This record gives sequence, structure tokens and C-alpha cells, in this order.
Amino acid sequence: MDLFKSNDLIGQAVIDLEPMIEDSDLAKRPMSLSKDYYEDYLKKERKWDNLSFVSDEPRQFWVNLTAKGDKGQIKINGKLKLQIDIVPKKEALSNPVGEAQSEPNVNPFLPKPFGRIEFSLNPFKMLNQLIGPALRRKIYCCCCIVICCALCVMMAPMIFSNMISNMLTPG
Repeated sequence: MDLFKSNDLIGQAVIDLEPMIEDSDLAKRPMSLSKDYYEDYLKKERKWDNLSFVSDEPRQFWVNLTAKGDKGQIKINGKLKLQIDIVPKKEALSNPVGEAQSEPNVNPFLPKPFGRIEFSLNPFKMLNQLIGPALRRKIYCCCCIVICCALCVMMAPMIFSNMISNMLTPG
């Protein structure tokens, strides 16, 4: 089990984009892999059968990621949601978009990632980012118990001395 590697291959899928690129080149306009285009042309002509479209968005689809299992059999390890748009070079140069989330962040808009760790010298802030709330509560409870036990150990001589002095001194 890998705990520290984030780039393990969970599966792969191959999508032949050649017919879309040829159609975009012939039409001299952008092409999108939509449900209608897939059903009418690609599924029949190119024998594509590994895509399943999202019901509420006709241009987004799921692709099965396959990998070889333990005994050499091919199994589905996951799914990847995609949207493919082919844009001719002339149009791409006239309407630039930024790389990743840099400006102009359009077509498609990519939101800033969430859940990233922010480095801080505050140990409580780092603990909040690294450990889940349930484990954090257990750690806080253990710390409180240790502090209470330490206080009891430190106060024990004073408590016993008061008890002995009260027993020795009359009334």
C-alpha cells in the first residue's frame, strides 16, 4: 500500500480524437464531443463504446479507466469525467485562454483548488489542516487528561501536607 506516492496509475483509457480533428479541420470551426455527435457518428463508424454521457450536460461524459488486475484480467478501476472541445489553431490564437488558472481563465473556467495545506507556524492551524475533527477531539481530550493528571501530581504534596497538619494540630 502506497501512502506517500500521489502519482500511481489507477487506470487508462484511449480515446481516438482523429475523426473530431478531421471534422473540425473540414468545417473550419470548433467541434465538441457531444452526445448527439457520439451517437450519430462516432459510435457507429468508429465503434466507440466506452463513453457514458452525463444526463444533465450533453457535452460531458464518463470514461472507464481500465487496468490489469492481479491475475492479468482487465478490470475497471475508476471513471473520469471529461469534456472534449477541438478548436482550430487560427481561432485558438485569436481567442487566447490562460494556462491552468492564470488569466484569462475562460472556456472552461477553472476554480481555484480547495483543500490545499497552507504552511503556518501556528501549531493549532497546522493540526487542523493535517488531522480530521474526530482524531483532533481525541487528541485534545488526551491532552486535557494529561494536564489534569500533572496538576494532581504537582498538588499532591500540598494536599497531603495540609491533611497531616490538620490531623496534628488540635482544633
